[in-house]
Order: sequence, then structure tokens, then C-alpha cells
Amino acid sequence: MCGIAGYIHLNNERETQDLSIIKRMTDVIAHRGPDGEGSYLGENFVFGHRRLAIVDLSDAGHQPMVYLNRYVITYNGEIYNYPEIKEELIRNGYVFFSNTDTEVIMAAYDFWGVECLQKFNGMWAFVIYDKKLANFFISRDRFGIKPLYYINIDGKFVFSSEIKAISAYTEDSLSPNVAYLKQYLKYGPKEYISETAFSDVFRFPHASYFLGSVEELNHLKIEKFWRIKSNVKDVRFCREQAAIYAQQYYDLLYDAVKLRLRADVKVGSALSGGLDSSSIVYLVNQQLRELGKEEQQETFSSVYKTKGTEHCDESTFIDLLAQELNVRSNQIEPKENDIPAEHEKMIWSMENPPESSCMSGWHTFKKVSESNVIVTLDGQGADEQLAGYVPYIATYLTSLPIVDFYKEIPFFTKIPGAKKYLFRAFIMNHFKLLFGEKNLVRFAQKVLGKKINLNLNVTLEESINSGLLNLIHYSDHVSMGHSIESRMPFMDYRLVEFLASVPACYKMHNGWTKYIARMAFNNKLPDDICWRVDKMGWPIPEEKWFNGGLNGWMNSRINNSLLVRETSTDIDSADELTMQKRIRILNISVFDKVFFK
Repeated sequence: MCGIAGYIHLNNERETQDLSIIKRMTDVIAHRGPDGEGSYLGENFVFGHRRLAIVDLSDAGHQPMVYLNRYVITYNGEIYNYPEIKEELIRNGYVFFSNTDTEVIMAAYDFWGVECLQKFNGMWAFVIYDKKLANFFISRDRFGIKPLYYINIDGKFVFSSEIKAISAYTEDSLSPNVAYLKQYLKYGPKEYISETAFSDVFRFPHASYFLGSVEELNHLKIEKFWRIKSNVKDVRFCREQAAIYAQQYYDLLYDAVKLRLRADVKVGSALSGGLDSSSIVYLVNQQLRELGKEEQQETFSSVYKTKGTEHCDESTFIDLLAQELNVRSNQIEPKENDIPAEHEKMIWSMENPPESSCMSGWHTFKKVSESNVIVTLDGQGADEQLAGYVPYIATYLTSLPIVDFYKEIPFFTKIPGAKKYLFRAFIMNHFKLLFGEKNLVRFAQKVLGKKINLNLNVTLEESINSGLLNLIHYSDHVSMGHSIESRMPFMDYRLVEFLASVPACYKMHNGWTKYIARMAFNNKLPDDICWRVDKMGWPIPEEKWFNGGLNGWMNSRINNSLLVRETSTDIDSADELTMQKRIRILNISVFDKVFFK
């Protein structure tokens, strides 16, 4: 896990013997790689690298790396199945000089070309230069877990894991993207589009690659190498089939965890207390025992025990699991007085303003950084694949035949916060019955102002390609902001493809979200966790903080930001806004302060 940076002369100009620029770029992302640095000077390009040593801690893992005296790479990420790929390549005559996945990437590219991307199970962002063909090969993993940004400036293609390194290249502040920030203020973040909060700086898209010469890099024709294919068939629930799916789910998640335990450093887990993170902790625990590793597993959690914040506290479930599995539970409580300083650090790490203050996630990884754990296995991604969020209930119930609707709807009344979605589903299902699906879609478009899907799996696919990418971005940036690598077993592409193929009726059933996941961990996790009804997921007591002791700080930050005035021209008074919108405005104000003042 590392940070990468570099620039390529788009006019094929020869690079001068000066590495001060790349040094400046890599220094500003040292938190992504505190264990080493390196650079490579090509004829018309420069690659830079910061290393966080995870696999093969020796100097053999130093980057940028050269292979076959032909390929040069700067790479950020982990290919978890690299030993299996390596074995296949050895059988085909390849020789390796380290135990790194970096070498394997270049050998795989030499052998399979761009099809090597189909072989990789992991997260990555890399740039490879082929000396023989004078080509550049750039790629980012299927879900954009590892970031990659770029800008065309001064006749150069400048890229990095973080935008601040691009700013370091220019030595001048980049400009805020006011149009993007206005949309962010209105609709929230969009880490899945090419534009960023900085003018002329773009995201390299996920599940994509570029292959071509410097001349072709001028036009940057990007190709997709992977897409989700969802099962949209209407299928009736079958208990025997549900059991089969549950076992398949368990086996795939088990193997996803097994691959992500490959590391030469200590591994822990972020634990919220919900089903998803608890499932990961359980599987890590099982596998450490099977490997004969007797050291106690470490988990890390944000908790809230201060008066007025208890509604955000999940320590009851965290403590229950820690006792059940005999893991060492490391807990931290974010303190109100620390929030202003920690919030600024978070925005500096996040770069593009997030949806919330992200203080639960930020403090969890702050706690990890105080330990000797370098890698965490975390529960991000299950809700969007298994319909874990309450709003999905409306889509699911609307999709059912009217008879099944009346069988199912009473079960969902036990879910906190479900009432309005049950009412919405009642209206839509009966409208569909009377006037048909096409008229329902037209009616919803007119009333809600947006297109609705009547198939739960289609809705989940859209969530994976949008909202989930926001959360993945948060996980990467808050963890790497503390020099911690976050691995996400639920984002194993084999598991994603499997769950996309599972009919929707096995994801929601009898009033349960994530039904087959609950079946899979029944009698493995405590019932209070496995069959937990409420959904929290790293809540934050923002109402108490920002309406209470931090209200003055919040208003001061907002009122003193010229960028806030420029992006919030349609807003009369912050006091009339929802807390969600106020936090977005606060994030813009802090973004303004840390990057442009």
C-alpha cells in the first residue's frame, strides 16, 4: 500500500536531470508511504513513489520498480491473489526476484496484456511504462478503492494518489471547482464522476484502463474492463435455495477474508457492532485459529458514552462480540473539544468534501494508528449488495405481486424508521396494480422528480456504482490519513458478482434485510448481532456537537469563508437548513481554509 505520483511530457520532450519536483510531490503524500520513497527518471517522464511496506518488507519491494529491463511501474494497492498468479507465470517461464505483487503485475502484463486486469483480485492504481513499445498502461481497480487523479498542465500529464501532490507539482494553489461544489451542496458528494472539487483535476475512472503512446495520452481514451451484471428476474422465495445461497455466500466471504489476511505485518479490524463488521471479525478470528496464530485479535471502534451522545453508541454490541470471540477491543470516544482540529485534518486527508463530519471513521483509524496494527479488514460494501438500508424496503415491496406484498409487509413493521417507506410501497404497489408499471414509473418521475427502479437488484447495482464509491473513498482516505491500509473483503469481485446474481427475494425476506447473510452467520454470531433489527453504522452525534458547544465555531468558519458565499448564493440563513446541509457548508468552509488560505 503506497502513494504514487508522476508526470509525463505530452510533447515527448526529454526530461531534465532534476528530481526536486517529484520529491516535492511525494513528500506531501508521505502519510501514504512512511516506510520509504523512490523515483525513476525516464526520457520523457518521471515516476515517484512512497511505500507503506505490507508484503515483502525488504528492499526488494522498493518502487518505482523495473522488470525485464523493459517495464517501469509506480503502483499503489494490493493484488491479494498474486501468489496464485505468480505460480502460473513461473510455469510459463517467468522468473521473479522478490516476493512482491509489484513484480507479478508487470509479468502478468507482459504475458496477458491488458487481460491481466481480469486476473487481479485486489485494489490498485498503477502506471506502467513499456520501454520497448514506448507505451503507457494506466489502470484503477474495479471499485476505485485506490485513488488516482490527474491534470493536463504545462504540456504534461501529471498524476498522483492525492490531489495535494498535484498542487505540489504546480507550486501554486489549484482553484476550487465552484460548479462541482454547488452540486455537492445541493446533492452531496459524487466520488464516482470524473470531476473533483478542484478545477481541471479529474479522477481516473474505476474499473478502467488506458493503453497508448504519449500522443494518445493527449486524448486519453479510457476503456472499461469490468461491469456488474445483475439478475433482474422475478423469482419466488425457496427456503432450500436460500440455504444454498447462504452457504455459497459464507464460503466466498471466507475466502475473501483469507486472501486479505496475506500480509507481513499485523492485521486488525474496524468494528462498528453491526452484522457486517462482526462477520469479518468472526472470520478473521476463525482463520487465525486455524493458522495456529495465538496472538489476540485486535478490533478498533468509536463509541459514544458522554451524556447526550448515547444514541450513537454501539459499545453494547462491540463488547458482546469481543467477549464472545475473545478479541481485544480498542475503543475511542471522539471528544467535542477535539473536533475542530480533527475535522480540519480529515478534510485535508479527504480532499473532496464528504457527506458528513466522518468523525467516527476518522477516530477509529486514529485509534488504529496508536497500535502496532498496520492493516485492517473492514466491513464496507455489504449494505449496498445485500439491501441493508431501510430505503431499499420501498423498492422491494413495490416489486412484489400484490399477494406477496400483503404477506411481507407486516414483518417489516418491526424495523425502526421503516414506516414512511412502507407507506410509500403501499401507494406504489397499488398504483402499479391499477395502472401498470410504466404508468407508475411516469407518476413517480413526476412526483418524486427522479426515475425509480422497480427491481431491487437494479437499485442495488446503481448504489454500488454511486453511493458505495463515496464510502469506499472515505474508507481509503481516513485510513491512509493515518498510514493504515484498509482492506474490504465485501468488495472481492467474486463476491460482488455472486451477490449480483442472487435474486432479490433472498436479500430481503420476512422483514429481514440482508437475509442470506443473516442465515450464513446464524449460530456463529450472537443472535443480538446476527438478527439485530436496527441499523446504525458509525453514527455521529453531530446534532449535539454543532447545535451545542461547537455551534459558534461552525458559524464562524462558515461566515468567514468566501468560498461558502460563492457556492451558497441561493441560501439565506444557515439556521434554516437541515443539519446535513449545514455540515456540507461547514465542509466547504474548512476545505477553503486548508487548501486555499
